[in-house]
Amino acid sequence: MSESHKAPDEAPLKVPIASQAAIYATGCFGNASENVYSVILPLWAIMLGASPLMVGILIGARHFLSAGLAIHGGALMDQIGTRRVLLAVGIIGAVTPWLYPTMPWLWAIFMLQLIGGLSSAFGWMGAQAQVGEVMKGSPLYASRMSFCLRFTQISGPPMAGIAWDLGGPWGGFTFLGIWGISQFLAILALPKPPETKTETDTPRPRLKMGDAIPRLANYQAAFALLAVPAIALIIMLTVLRISSGSIHFSFYVVYLKEIGYTGTLIGTLIGAGSFFGFGGALSAVPLAKRFPVHWLLIICVAGTVFFVFITPLLGAVFIMLLAAAAGRGIASGLSQPLMITMLSQAAGPGNQGKAVGLRATANRMSSSLIPVLMGLVIEVVGLEAGFYVFGGILMALLIPIICYANRTLGTVPHPATRRNDQ
Repeated sequence: MSESHKAPDEAPLKVPIASQAAIYATGCFGNASENVYSVILPLWAIMLGASPLMVGILIGARHFLSAGLAIHGGALMDQIGTRRVLLAVGIIGAVTPWLYPTMPWLWAIFMLQLIGGLSSAFGWMGAQAQVGEVMKGSPLYASRMSFCLRFTQISGPPMAGIAWDLGGPWGGFTFLGIWGISQFLAILALPKPPETKTETDTPRPRLKMGDAIPRLANYQAAFALLAVPAIALIIMLTVLRISSGSIHFSFYVVYLKEIGYTGTLIGTLIGAGSFFGFGGALSAVPLAKRFPVHWLLIICVAGTVFFVFITPLLGAVFIMLLAAAAGRGIASGLSQPLMITMLSQAAGPGNQGKAVGLRATANRMSSSLIPVLMGLVIEVVGLEAGFYVFGGILMALLIPIICYANRTLGTVPHPATRRNDQ
């Protein structure tokens, strides 16, 4: 069997359980960080009298800095080792949450969001890079990580909501502080051997002060990966998937608060989507055997958009909102491991960090801009109409993406392995 036609559940090596646990835990706390912040931040901003536009700016600010530095961070992971990079930024996530309630000003929240977003962004990037470096892009391990993510995504938002209801801002941000410390401990447990050697078995260079300065060459190398059709498709789908998600984790909360839902119920609905994501994560490997991965991804992304933007049609009926959360959770849970695997296999050795950084850049830029744009629209047309306007735009953008996928990848069984240099 050739390398380009490996069965999608074939693991090229056995990864020790301890290493798996550390990688999954780092990914869990990094990825679900946005879920727990999405409960506390809008509530804190509303308490301080922020307008819809300002709420969008504050939520988007968490992604501004990481959007510009994601490719640089990914390149550093390739050059000096993922664990070293994460240790350097992990302390930020453990410290910044405690500062929010001591600085109850909108400008201070903006600055803390800028800085704190680096830790969660790099944590999630590093976990994905390790799936490529340590686990060789195996769909089996990617599915396992996506499955594990659901536990923190399910438990985090309700616990954050309860902490807010019981302790107000100090309760909510204490919970976020404990979350940040847990992420740092997971980073400490990441496997060291893969971080000490490069693909050529030579020692990795040590971290220097100059490494903090972004280099143009790293950005050029990362953007050159867009010549690979599978990677270009993933980036386009990432923008749409994250755009719907950034609304789900911002104005979705504002909408639920407006119709009378408590912090606990809001957190429960956000967590419920992740619960149903278990099924999507578990179905990734068998479905990847039967259907072209890129078409599965397109269907899943369409689902994540649809189930967010029908929210106002459901009114305040909890069971209907829960059903929509379930639909989004299943689509999101299935798409996540497929994206990780497809990106990792298409990037190849030596490009894992840069590829993840490229996707993270698209991710963070969408997360930064969409809440701000929707905040502007909501101020003009109102909260309910804002959902419909953005839903229509995102669904319309799927049309050229479908055309591109059909032209470049067609019905190839496993497009993640199709590279221009093969």
